[in-house]
Amino acid sequence: MCQQYDMAVEIVLNYLFRHGFCKTVRTDFYRASSEFAKYLKASHLTYTGATARDWINSLKPSLPRWKFLSIRRALALVEDAARNGSVTTVWFSFDDARFKYCAPDRYRQLLESYIQRRRQDGIGASALTMDSRACRRFLLYLQSKKVTDPAFITPEIIKDYHAQAQHRSPESRNAYVRRVRGFVRYLATKKLVAKTLESAFATEKASRVSIVTTLSEQQIHTIKVFGENSRSPLELRSAAMVMLALRMGFRSVDICNLCLSDISWNSRTIAIVQQKTGAHLTLPFPVEVGNLLAKYILEARPQCSEPNVFISLKHPYARLTRLCCYRSSLKILGRKESEADVRGLHVVRRTFASNLLTAGNPVSTISFTLGHKDDSSVAKYLATDDLRMRECAMGLSGIELKEAFK
Repeated sequence: MCQQYDMAVEIVLNYLFRHGFCKTVRTDFYRASSEFAKYLKASHLTYTGATARDWINSLKPSLPRWKFLSIRRALALVEDAARNGSVTTVWFSFDDARFKYCAPDRYRQLLESYIQRRRQDGIGASALTMDSRACRRFLLYLQSKKVTDPAFITPEIIKDYHAQAQHRSPESRNAYVRRVRGFVRYLATKKLVAKTLESAFATEKASRVSIVTTLSEQQIHTIKVFGENSRSPLELRSAAMVMLALRMGFRSVDICNLCLSDISWNSRTIAIVQQKTGAHLTLPFPVEVGNLLAKYILEARPQCSEPNVFISLKHPYARLTRLCCYRSSLKILGRKESEADVRGLHVVRRTFASNLLTAGNPVSTISFTLGHKDDSSVAKYLATDDLRMRECAMGLSGIELKEAFK
């Protein structure tokens, strides 16, 4: 079986070389596969996929996350090659939550109809995934308590569910509770449970309301200077991504989804369908955004058939993830120096909204530009408008001190 393992490793190495993977990827794979081969030899074991997974899991507590993920991916490629005689995929899913939390048959149709209703309301894919996962955990608990009909769900059962549910923090518990409460509210509209049943769900921690954090003038200046001085492909890509958030207010997910066909150079506009809301948005792009995009596309972006504007700079070329947006902000603004410091494109987007408000734009215009469904979300930016906040301050006329304190 070790011979089979060696053959699988050779298949993967040939695949990586033939398809143009960079030297770093090949070196990391070779190092990981060699370490596991030494383990097999020292332990007098034959190769199986299960043996590889057990070895990886035993290393997890002692390894940095990046190295653990690298080794896990390398041995997943080996297992694929050993099973199929070739590399059939380079994308692997290690998340078994969908199998761990499978909705009971008795409730599956109700859950599917609820998720469909949420989808029709314009809820995004990530929110729907969390809705589904939270509700499935609740439904599995009902099944464990032999509650086979929604009519038998009582406040006591809900309280018991709260007591046994495990969450990392009060905030995550609240997030799950909100989603299950929404499902129970949906059941009430179907007259399957009492309308007051949702009140049995408790909230451990009140929602936090805070003043919106934005970039300082110095940080904004740093972003602009970085864009002007960018030369390398990585610098040009980072500058273009951050500038799209700063000058157009795009969300990081929409920046990652941006395609070459979304840019109209003749009309100087960018047209997208926002992933979070599903709404179409067409905005003119400022000259500095257009110049950076053009420079990145013409001088830095690899020539390939990928439709997305922002892609990996090394083969295999693929659409970037939101993590790359965060890393772009780190490259320009540096790493966080304290807990109060902020990074990421969302704070850049908030700065864009705050600047629009300070410039005197109507709330409706700001809300439309940000892609919000209503104007209420803009209210939290009011505190960032220092000039108008000072105008709201009350004078002291009529309440002056009559005499000094003794």
